[in-house]
Amino acid sequence: MNTKLRIDISQGLIDIEGDPELVREIYADFKTHLLSGVKFSQPAPPTPQGPAAGADADEQIPPAPKSRAKRRPAAKKKTNGDESGSAVVADSPKLDTDLDTSGLGAFYGQFVPKNNAEKILIFLKFMTESLHIESPNTDQVYTCFKATGDKIPKAFAQAFYDTSSKLGYIDFRSSTDLPITIAGDNHFNHTMKRKAAE
Repeated sequence: MNTKLRIDISQGLIDIEGDPELVREIYADFKTHLLSGVKFSQPAPPTPQGPAAGADADEQIPPAPKSRAKRRPAAKKKTNGDESGSAVVADSPKLDTDLDTSGLGAFYGQFVPKNNAEKILIFLKFMTESLHIESPNTDQVYTCFKATGDKIPKAFAQAFYDTSSKLGYIDFRSSTDLPITIAGDNHFNHTMKRKAAE
């Protein structure tokens, strides 16, 4: 899944295309520089090419390579999973042996989830409401999948992207920052199928 971001601050152009997490990270870095007052000098690069005829067309070309050069170092940063340097990476989840899943069976047993998005929502609700974990991470969700014996999504990180972008149940910002949205809260409380009381 590719995401595209195009920013044109009086033709200082930043054109980024790639993984949503990478695009978000580059945008955050750009925004930080912009808000701190760093001036992005665009007139300086065209000067070496200046004598060529049609200088107006040349002035628009240099910013694009500049943004591509900035994109490459950010791709290396992505290997940590998020900006804090955490070892939690959504693409390669690990068991969290410290997570208390003893009450998960009873909590999860109240529902009849139709898909991975609903399972992720149930697991996040369990951790935030029953275990009072403020910011559950993808490793903890993986641990819940293992504890319930449910089939783990092959594209684990993609399951979170889908839950976020297609259904809007969570806001998947990084592997350690995936809060439940109002839509997710409403779906959990009012729409999700529950088992009939016996």
